[in-house]
Amino acid sequence: MRRAIFLVPFLFALVLPWQAHAQRIGLSNLVVDNQEGRVKVRYGVDIKAVDAVSEALQAGDTLALECKARLSRKRDYAWNTQVAEAEAISRLTLHEGGPFEIHLPVGRQERYRGRDLALVMKEAWGAMTLDLGSWESLERGGSYSLTLEIRMVRQDVSAWLKGVLFFWNFDAVPPVKYQLDFSY
Repeated sequence: MRRAIFLVPFLFALVLPWQAHAQRIGLSNLVVDNQEGRVKVRYGVDIKAVDAVSEALQAGDTLALECKARLSRKRDYAWNTQVAEAEAISRLTLHEGGPFEIHLPVGRQERYRGRDLALVMKEAWGAMTLDLGSWESLERGGSYSLTLEIRMVRQDVSAWLKGVLFFWNFDAVPPVKYQLDFSY
């Protein structure tokens, strides 16, 4: 009986850190729709780990928000068939003695600057869009699955170091993956 009593706090301590990591990146308003004959994914990203991002920036790191979307046709007895994919990368930097700045992906050519990191991230990443190609690539009556992976990475880490230390996580905030299944 005594062993069981000592085992419970140990197991509780192991489970709590995993639950805390799961809530660091939030997603809002995930929508797949047809805009001018194109498959568009609209969503908002909410970074809840503002302190972790701020600490990484204060340490001199350049961070990037990577959003990868993959659209697949669902199949019952085999692997899903990929229809389209897209990626957007936004850079986040801290200027020396100055404000935080976010450079949005090439298509938007926008920059957001400010001294309040949470506000700058909300303004820049509160409404994002990814283009997944022509709407004609979807078949009427088909079932589809959209997978959206969001991660906050350190851009200053070299590729060879990532390769050598493949078991080490270089993300500033743990990545999250969302899936949306729908029929057309």
